[in-house]
This record gives sequence, structure tokens and C-alpha cells, in this order.
Amino acid sequence: MARIFDRYNRVAAVDSKYTGEEPSWEDASTLNGTQYFKRRSSALNFYNYYCSTKDLMKDVETFAKTNGYDSKIIRSVKSNLKYFSFTAAKLARMINKGMPHTHDGWEEYCEDLPGVNMTEANDDILFVKKEIDRIYKQYTEAQVTDKKDEAPKISVVDRMNNKINAKVIYYLDEMIDNWATDESTKVNGVDLSSMLKVNDIPVRGLPLIEKWLKALRLSLENCITKDNEFDVEGWSFLSKPAIKGRIKVIDKMLQQVEKYRGANTKARKPRVKKVKSAEVQVKKLKYKESDDKFGISSVSPITLPGSKKVLLFNTKNRKLLVYESNGADGFGVKGTTLQNYDENKSYSLTIRKPDDIIPIITNKTERMFTKAIDGLKTKKGNVNGRINEHSIILRTL
Repeated sequence: MARIFDRYNRVAAVDSKYTGEEPSWEDASTLNGTQYFKRRSSALNFYNYYCSTKDLMKDVETFAKTNGYDSKIIRSVKSNLKYFSFTAAKLARMINKGMPHTHDGWEEYCEDLPGVNMTEANDDILFVKKEIDRIYKQYTEAQVTDKKDEAPKISVVDRMNNKINAKVIYYLDEMIDNWATDESTKVNGVDLSSMLKVNDIPVRGLPLIEKWLKALRLSLENCITKDNEFDVEGWSFLSKPAIKGRIKVIDKMLQQVEKYRGANTKARKPRVKKVKSAEVQVKKLKYKESDDKFGISSVSPITLPGSKKVLLFNTKNRKLLVYESNGADGFGVKGTTLQNYDENKSYSLTIRKPDDIIPIITNKTERMFTKAIDGLKTKKGNVNGRINEHSIILRTL
């Protein structure tokens, strides 16, 4: 797997001809408002392309030490990175690299943007501190005592909210990060139907998810109607059709939540065996995160449970494996094996020109890549459900 940082702690920009090198801030004092905010936006997109929250946790530790925090608490949550904001981690690195946390030319910059009239600059240091304070509050280590009754207690409501934040809201936040680098009119949402079911989200917790979705929808609508200057600025990089396309995706997710509510508020049924969460199912899964030779990376394995279709690519023998689920519940994962696939509809075939077919699989619609695969003359073979260390998870549907 390629290294994220070189020996000088710079991001190894392997696609620099498209993304440029990691933005620097040596000349920050000479930048006017427009130059500053454009470079800030470019830096956020740059780290979004090359890094993950995990990659930037050392920068969060450095920021915490510099700003008077005890960095031990940051190190203690490395195994729970889903709880830390990716945006805050990116800003921490940018500030560590010398980016000013604000700019006096904010008003001048906003005046150049039609329909925007802001009077105050954002303070990125306060933004990162707010996120660290949230982590401190949620994960500050309780003093160890021998008395069991002195252990901190979490209310049922707080436990439910924590679960929803970790199992659902986290992936909605990740969706927003993906939208920030995609100006197209058609974008992907989150399959809440499968996610809510796999994680056994209680009906009483659905309003929290709906509140998040409706707030995002209102923000997009405000950009079209220009009712809120902050929303206009936040979504200014999108065209009107692109904004409407995102609103349609949100409406679809709201419908999925409503259908889930209807399906789970009927007469109580006999208790059935609880479905393991997606994280538990894929805990022991062996797969290949990325491959430099073919220039491809795996999607998150957490999307496997509950999905209806999976496409894998074995980098060792160049075999494409296409799996179709055999039921409405989608796939399950046990150990290193994909379960609940239809043996008659699933198949494998050798790809002679991966550079031609893989981009179609990863970027085009299901109809388009199915047509491309059906056009191959390679003979189809059987599959056994095994996923190994040579397997790239190209796509899940």
C-alpha cells in the first residue's frame, strides 16, 4: 500500500498533475482575501482526495498540544475515528502547516461573490477546538474505582443517540464530504434502508436522522431562493440543476426512513436472531485496500452487508467477480466469505484489459457497466464467495 506521507511529512501527491502538490502557507501574509480563501478551499479538497481521518490524527495531536490540550485523550480515541470530524482534522493540519485561522479580507472576498453579504470571518481554530472539546466531553476517562456501582452510567436516550451518530450520521457526514468534491448533477446518497435495518436502529431514534436530512435540504433550498447568505456561499460551487439533484437524493432518503418506520411499527413479531452489525461482520475480512499497478482502491467493506450486488477484482489473476444476492436482505459476511449470493446469477471472468473496463465499473451506472461486461468475450466461471488479500472491492449496490 502506498505511503500517504513522505519522509518530510508532506503528502505524497501521486496524482499531482491533476491535484497539484500539497498547498503551502509560507506566503500567507501576502495573500488577499480571495487568494486566501481559494487556497483554503483547494487545500480541503486536496486532503479529501489523498487522506482519511486516520491519516490526520497526528496533526490533531499536534494541534491539541499547541493549544493547551492533553493529547492523551486524542490518542485514546484512535480506534474510534468515526467520532472525529474529517473537516476538523484537515483544518488542524492546515493550521499546523502555517495557515492563518482567519483573514482580514473576508468582507472584501464576499463582496466579489454575488448574493453574499457576510460580516464576520470564520475562525478555524475555534472550529477545531469545538470538535476537540466534544471529544473530550464524550471520552474523558472516568477514574477507576473498585466499586461497580460508581461506574459512569449512560442513559438509554444517550446510548441510542450515540449509536445513531456512529452508525448513521457519520456516513451522512461522509456523504457531504464527497458532495463537496463533485459538481455533477447526479450524486449518490446513503442507502438508509439497508443501514437502518442492519444496525437495528429503533423507530424512536428516526427523528434525529430526519432532522439532519431536513436541515441539509433546507440549506440547499436556501441556496436556490437566496434566503440565507451563509447557505448561498456554502453551495456556490454548484449549479442550480446540481443543487436540485441533491435535494432529490435527500427526498429519497427521507422516504427510506419513512418506509423503515412503517415496517417497524406494526404488530410486534416474535423475537428473531439479531443481525450482527456491519462492523462486526467485516471485522475479520481480508481484502486489498488499494493497488498502485491498476490505480484502484477498495470501497469501504462496511457497505458489503445488506448490499444487493458486489463487484470484486482480483489483482493477482485479473479476475472480475460479480455477485448477486439471493434475497431482499442482501449479502452477509462471515469471516472472509461473502454469504447469501445467488449461485446462478453470480460469476467470474478474466479481464484482459483492466484499464478499459474497471473505470466503467467504478464510475458509470449499473446498466452501463453491465452492458460493458456482457460485451466481453471471456468465458464466465463459477464463484465461491471467498474474498482474499488480492481482492479489491470495486463497487457495491
